[in-house]
Amino acid sequence: MQMRVEGVENVSNMLGRYANAVTEKLSRGIAEGCKIVEGEAKSLCPVSTEETRPGGPHGELGMSIHGQVDGTTAMVGTNKEYAAYVEFGTMAAQPYLVPALIGKQSDVIAAIVKEFKG
Repeated sequence: MQMRVEGVENVSNMLGRYANAVTEKLSRGIAEGCKIVEGEAKSLCPVSTEETRPGGPHGELGMSIHGQVDGTTAMVGTNKEYAAYVEFGTMAAQPYLVPALIGKQSDVIAAIVKEFKG
């Protein structure tokens, strides 16, 4: 008994194109979700005042928050050394990054779904 299958290369190429299209859509959705979380983190970030930090500067931490996307991976954070102390606290925590992600989780999912529907 012999069996011969023709067109395997065509099917393989088609699957590869489909996988690339899925990855592109996912990447665009994740990038949009990253912007959403970045904006929320900035809005939740505490800002020092003259009372809490005489002489300033004020708002430095919030302005330093940025999102970064690499393919299907996104990160929102800051390069400020004291950011973890604010987020997790040395005495009283003032979280802004984790609540931003949790609070906007459904919006991030909606942004990804929109890419696949659109």
